[in-house]
Amino acid sequence: MSSTRDLAARLFAEAEAAGQAAHRVQPGDEVGEVRALVRRSARRRGVRIRTGLIEDTLVVVRADAALWDESSRTMREKLTPHD
Repeated sequence: MSSTRDLAARLFAEAEAAGQAAHRVQPGDEVGEVRALVRRSARRRGVRIRTGLIEDTLVVVRADAALWDESSRTMREKLTPHD
């Protein structure tokens, strides 16, 4: 559970600061729990966010992020983890 909480905290902090965060899903990742923890953190901080899956990538995007004004192609590029 600690790694799940750590992942959720990292994704939320990155999305809060940069507008978006992405994580390539690994076997054993508890995606549903990570999303729930991210949403819980956002509610506590009063930050509007969206979470979702794009193929094998979990994404977290602030509702007010400039990313929403980009084309779908640009959004996908920006939400692709560079690992």
